[in-house]
Parts: sequence; C-alpha cells; structure tokens
Amino acid sequence: MDAEQLGVGKLIRVEHQRDAIHVAIAPVVAAHALRPGQHVGLDDNGEASGSSTVNPIGIVDPYLAGGPRKGDRFWLFLYPGSITSLRHDWTHPAVEAIGKSKKASEEWLRAFAQNNNCPSYEVLIVAASGGELPNTDEEYYDRAYSNDGEYLHFNGWDAHSEIPPEFWDHVEVVSGKKIPRNQRARSFSCSC
Repeated sequence: MDAEQLGVGKLIRVEHQRDAIHVAIAPVVAAHALRPGQHVGLDDNGEASGSSTVNPIGIVDPYLAGGPRKGDRFWLFLYPGSITSLRHDWTHPAVEAIGKSKKASEEWLRAFAQNNNCPSYEVLIVAASGGELPNTDEEYYDRAYSNDGEYLHFNGWDAHSEIPPEFWDHVEVVSGKKIPRNQRARSFSCSC
C-alpha cells in the first residue's frame, strides 16, 4: 500500500498493521526561518516559504531537531498523493525547477554567452560564481571583475547586456554554489 492508500495525513479510521511507505522529498532552500513539520510551498524564487501567499505542497523535514533558518537547505516532504509519478525519480508540478540537470544548465549558459554581449562561457562561470580571473589591467584595477548586485562589471572584457534572473539559477546548478540574492546582478558592464 502507498501513503495515500494508507491515509497518511489523516486519522486512522480502520484497522491497519505496521507498514512502510515511500515519501517524495525534494532538497529546497528556506526563504525564511521555518519549523520542523511546518506546511510550506514554493515562492516565486523557488524557495520554501510558510507565507500565506504560497500554496502549501508539503512539510519541512519533521525529523529536524530545529527549524531551518533563511538560506538553509533541507528536505521538503511532499504531501501524500500529490506527485504525478513514482519510481524513486518523481515529478511534481510545483517542483519542476528543482530537478534541473547540469548539462541542460551548461547548454543554456553557453547559448546565453554566445547570443549576448558578454564574455565567454568560461569567464562568465568563474565571475558569476565568485572565482578568480586573471586581471588584464592591473595598472587601473584590483580585480578582473566586480559584482555589486546590480552590475557584474568586467575590466578588459566587452560586456553590455541584461542578466535575466534564470541566469543565476543555471549558474548555481553548474557551479554547485549558492548565489546570494545580493550578488545576482541584473546587467553586465565593462570598462571598454
């Protein structure tokens, strides 16, 4: 029997034996402080929120000793019967973005770099994820790039285009690093 057939999440009205169930879980980031077992949904940024403005889709990991704080990653336990398939590789309409593949994100970023007025894919990934780039103009600049949250500014590379929010989601997938909101610049600029 699955969790839905057992009536998990509801009071038991008939006799049952002990059993074991599968529970669909997804790794998510807390939009704000949460409590174990709290009902949450995903906000516009794809982060778990207990706000009344989001549609709950599951609960915060009930086995946590304390609630996750803003920015913490934790397991979201999805409501029984809400997923659309199950083979230990499941889908859920509200959680589509969580399963982005590294390959798909790399392809998106390479196409973005090729079709926009910005440095190469390799330079973009290093700068967007906070890595080190060689400074081509040490006489005038301390670093090869800077990121003030509004502009990702390059010294010595041509860069003049907007940065869509999804760019940063793909950078996180490819780099494996969480990019804070205050470092998600909205445009490229350069010293050219």
